[in-house]
Amino acid sequence: MRRHSNAFYDDMVGYEPTAQIYRKNSAAAAHRVHQMNEEGVQASVFRALNGHFTAQVVAVTIDAVQSGVLLESTGLTAGDAFSELGDLLLEGLSAGQGASE
Repeated sequence: MRRHSNAFYDDMVGYEPTAQIYRKNSAAAAHRVHQMNEEGVQASVFRALNGHFTAQVVAVTIDAVQSGVLLESTGLTAGDAFSELGDLLLEGLSAGQGASE
């Protein structure tokens, strides 16, 4: 996503057929985050946080990126926003040293 211009992203989410695909992929991404969270907890690499909550945070963030609200308020591109979200999730879920228990 970082390689795409803001105009490209606006066109992608503004055109209903691609917006539908984007929403479907967003739901799949949230579901996959939930699965990965559960797997990470079982493997003791993630803290035992509510996987449904984590997935919903991802879904809401994706929606906020798609609507442009998050991009406008942060000045980030879609690619940068998703990269930041990934970093936030990995750091927040990590069971490594420094993570609060």
